[in-house]
Amino acid sequence: MSKRFNILSLSGGGYLGLYTIAILAQLEEDLGRPIASSFDLIAGTSIGGIIALGLAHEVKATDIEAAFLRDGTKIFSNRPVPAGRLAQARDILRYAFGSKYDPSHLRQTIADLVGAETKISDLKHRVLVPTVNLTKGAPQVFKTPHHRDFTRDQKLSLVDVAMATSAAPTYFPLAEVEHSLYADGGLFANSPDALAVHEAEHFLNVDQCDVHVMSIGTTTSSFSFADATGRNLGIFGWAKDQRLVSVILASQQKISDYMLKHRLGDRYLRLDTEQSPDQTQHLALDVATENAQRTIRGLAAATVQANINTSALRGFFAHRAPEPAFPGKIVSLSTL
Repeated sequence: MSKRFNILSLSGGGYLGLYTIAILAQLEEDLGRPIASSFDLIAGTSIGGIIALGLAHEVKATDIEAAFLRDGTKIFSNRPVPAGRLAQARDILRYAFGSKYDPSHLRQTIADLVGAETKISDLKHRVLVPTVNLTKGAPQVFKTPHHRDFTRDQKLSLVDVAMATSAAPTYFPLAEVEHSLYADGGLFANSPDALAVHEAEHFLNVDQCDVHVMSIGTTTSSFSFADATGRNLGIFGWAKDQRLVSVILASQQKISDYMLKHRLGDRYLRLDTEQSPDQTQHLALDVATENAQRTIRGLAAATVQANINTSALRGFFAHRAPEPAFPGKIVSLSTL
């Protein structure tokens, strides 16, 4: 019997997470069964965390993609990428003194997908979702009870956990879960690949030689500054073109990719692409226009086409993950 242990790891990236779920929707349709059934652990940060929770609850990937397409302009707006200094200044001023977007639309979309009352303990597959607990002043990772010591999170609602991992600073308000305040997990683990590998080895006793990781990005792994940008950047300089956020997200993804390739070799598969210079003028973390949707889905289709017949990708789907054990799951006293 194969000891192979498959991990699906999903990066953060705001509305560019449409790229991630478009890839997964195409793969799941070709597979003909829930994509989660091929993975022993699913990890996701920010928008990747929302997708991870949905997949672990066996929500169809096509349904998640449809929600992104339907509700994108409600969650964010129908504004294109601001062009020109005046438009960019106005855009920055939208979040100078408070969050840029109302989180109620995102919360409703998530609730419609997974159910407002669904809890971590209801999930059918192991999941790991990073966030930052600002009340404690430390990173925190929400998990299914797949270890006997993991009893903390199982009664939490998926909606609350999803809102916590995606509470991106300046974009959305801080999220509250059981009296603690949380911010986006992308602040420390935008690509949760290494966290997931550590989870498998340390808590699930999986040998590293059996670990296989499929990591999917959000087209946000590239950044560079022209010398003409200058060196004395203030608030507006770093906020312009989402420079600061881009550096934070991309640098984390690049180092994660570098480390996992060294650590796992050909047992690590990264699905991602870089935006062309022209595409960067029309795509952003919070741009959900029809033009952006078509471009993002086109990039996803090209990625699938380039990888669908490779042995690296097909090896993941030849695997059927056994039903996971949840030894930390608390049994209600009423059942005794």
